[in-house]
Amino acid sequence: MLEDLDRDIRDHIERETEDNIALGMAPEEARYAAVRKFGNVTRMKEETREVWSFVWLEQLLQDIRLGFRMLRKSPGFTAVAILTLALGIGANTAIFSVINGVLLSPPPYKNPQQLIVMKQNDSLPNVTDIQKQAQAFSQGGGINVMPMEYTGGTEPVQVRIGLVNAGFLETLGVQPMLGRIISPGEDVRGGPRFAVVSYPFWQTYLGSDPQAMNKEVLLDGNSYTVIGVMPASFVPPVEHADVFVSLWVGYPGAAAYRGVHFMHTYWRLKPSFTLAQAQQEMATIDHWLAERYPAEEKERKTHLVSLHEWLVGDVRPALLVLFGAVGLVLLIACANFASLLMVRAFAGRQELVIRAALGAGRGRLIRKALTESVLLSVLGGAAGLLFAQWGTSMLLALKPEKLARLSGIHMDTRVLLFVLVVSVLTGIVFGMAPVWIAARADVAEALKESGRSTTASTRGHSIRGILVTSELAVALVLLVGAGLLIKGFSRLRSMNPGFNSANVMTMYLQLPATRYGEIPKQTQFRRELLTRLNFLPGVQAAMVTDIPLGGNYVDHSFVIDGRPPVAVGAEPEVQTLSVMGNYFQVMQIPLRAGRDFTALDREGQPLVAIVNEQMVREFFSRENPLGARIHWARDEGPPHWMTIIGVVGDVKHSGLNQPTDSAVYTPFSQSDEAWRRFMTLAIRARDASPGLVEEVKRQIWSLDGQIPVGDVHAMDELIAVSLAQQRFNMLLLGLFAALALILAAVGIYGAMAYAANQRTHEIGIRTALGAQRRDVLRLVMRDGARIALFGIASGIAGALALTHLMASLLFEVKPTDPATFAGVAILLAFVVLAACYIPARRAMRVDPMVALRYE
Repeated sequence: MLEDLDRDIRDHIERETEDNIALGMAPEEARYAAVRKFGNVTRMKEETREVWSFVWLEQLLQDIRLGFRMLRKSPGFTAVAILTLALGIGANTAIFSVINGVLLSPPPYKNPQQLIVMKQNDSLPNVTDIQKQAQAFSQGGGINVMPMEYTGGTEPVQVRIGLVNAGFLETLGVQPMLGRIISPGEDVRGGPRFAVVSYPFWQTYLGSDPQAMNKEVLLDGNSYTVIGVMPASFVPPVEHADVFVSLWVGYPGAAAYRGVHFMHTYWRLKPSFTLAQAQQEMATIDHWLAERYPAEEKERKTHLVSLHEWLVGDVRPALLVLFGAVGLVLLIACANFASLLMVRAFAGRQELVIRAALGAGRGRLIRKALTESVLLSVLGGAAGLLFAQWGTSMLLALKPEKLARLSGIHMDTRVLLFVLVVSVLTGIVFGMAPVWIAARADVAEALKESGRSTTASTRGHSIRGILVTSELAVALVLLVGAGLLIKGFSRLRSMNPGFNSANVMTMYLQLPATRYGEIPKQTQFRRELLTRLNFLPGVQAAMVTDIPLGGNYVDHSFVIDGRPPVAVGAEPEVQTLSVMGNYFQVMQIPLRAGRDFTALDREGQPLVAIVNEQMVREFFSRENPLGARIHWARDEGPPHWMTIIGVVGDVKHSGLNQPTDSAVYTPFSQSDEAWRRFMTLAIRARDASPGLVEEVKRQIWSLDGQIPVGDVHAMDELIAVSLAQQRFNMLLLGLFAALALILAAVGIYGAMAYAANQRTHEIGIRTALGAQRRDVLRLVMRDGARIALFGIASGIAGALALTHLMASLLFEVKPTDPATFAGVAILLAFVVLAACYIPARRAMRVDPMVALRYE
């Protein structure tokens, strides 16, 4: 109406303007006169608009009040509808909270869109050269985190030291809460021992002292002066660090060597450069470094990614799959919600007909129905927030190993807006079915009893059948996905790690450089400690540089005696580990050929090595490795040849789902690498109790009371931690699939119960004509079987189309695994028939005389 009024006014003004011009008025004057003449009409239109707005608002408030009254009159229906939606919306909100905190929120640094990462580690000399040559970067820096001893408390402890260059903190754009950061002039060989501490370190070890500047802390036997305290919100992008010191000062031996690629490097793009331009420039710098330093950089190829992509890249597929899965759960919940509204609409259609007969327009009826459904969905969303709080806490409690930025997961404005939008859209979209029924109601026909019992019920039965079939299809997709993950996780968990983890305890030690800088002192400490530990009743102890599944190991380039020369920088690499004691016996790593190390394989004796089976397959596939000689590439002076004396089984060092690397084991006592001051104790005992841990600590501190003991774990714990991400994916998808199965079972039970109730009169007639109870059972079960058949067929088609999206999450399982599909289909069919059996049993007990009078 208002639109027509606007058009009429415009037409009158145009005609009046033309008439005024014809009378000799100037165009501007003619237009002004026409507008004044019809100003009263315009004001009337505005007043009409205001009245209409007021009436519309009043009607809306009236509909809301009526909606609340209707919901209070049906508490059972209201509770079931709200609970159904709360489960679906709550699960979605919990996962969205994780996605929001991990994937959507930017990293907590200054202008994070400018921060990029080099995917491979680098050395400090390379970082310096790149800073000089690159035009795309305004700043750059790197960090390596390693444990060091802190001896300022009652007993020595291990803290994590961030070895950085002066540009690291400045590149991230984070200012200290107190004091300052290390300046470029202090980041030099022989520079002052300054330290910037983290907020937790300041709280725990410095007592939150605001006057902590210039205090001394003892790290690795050296005294460092505190010059700054970082804010509580600051965490390095990947690795947690307690204290930041200059790499040149804290580890000068590694700082000078170009081949020591152990720094994670971060760079800030200039505003005028793109990531693609920086990548192109880095290709030129890579070529320059490879030509100038072929021994260390011959195979150099830098890959740049944004910091945000680097932080979330590994977990994005899993989170998106889980978000898709929980979205399917919401669809099932919404289908149940729509089915409930359908039943309610049919039950109350007589009221709608009466309202229509009394003059209520279709728009009024539609608005009333939509208001009620939106009220229910908003209440369901509010209840879903409570479920989401609990669900988010559960997700955080699972602590998946690779889920970055856990601290960013919380309920914020974006999450609340998500809940509001999902709730309102759910109420509108899935409340349309009863709205459609209300809009199509025929007053004359609906007032007839037969019209109510045939046409409307048949139409509603068809819609509910479609909803239930869709629920079953979606539930099958989720169950197949969960089944694939469970099967893959089971195979991963049954993988042989290459050692026996039962009753093995591990702990990490690092000898301070100030007291154990020379190899003889290191060897003496290790030998005496193992002697003491092996004298403990029921204890077998040994040492290794890096324990399996510990997340770290060192690679070395090597040369095989008698093989054709290899270009400098192109030598093959192997994982290198030093051991002492009966390490292979303690870890029960099988000896495949040759012999184990003995006490004779010590300093001053011919150098020996043991290799794993993967190294034999890769480098000695056509010859016997025993007796072959290797040496580390590019060693200073004459080659130090090591003779291979044994072959041991492969060990999964990097993860049960990762390929096995070639590995070389050497005795600690024959090592000429004084920097290998770190070691992990492996202790097998009949009773790996906390008392044993304390006894081991006493033996260590009886030799040196200033050596901290850290990372105490049972080997079974390390295996569990290495499977944390896969377990997280499996548990969540399994939980969502179980929830979907329950909701689908409830949905089909409700649909079949309602259908059986609607056919009470028909069942009575059939029974009166001689139908047996089994005939009634067959009648009801046949409808359920038909729905199950269509739902399972649709679900299998959907699963075949969608499961390939989760291929990266599966281990040794195909996305189209036939056994999983068949098992899930059988399970779902059983659940459907069980859900149909209860209303079928009730229908079998119908009294024919009662049924014939039912309507």
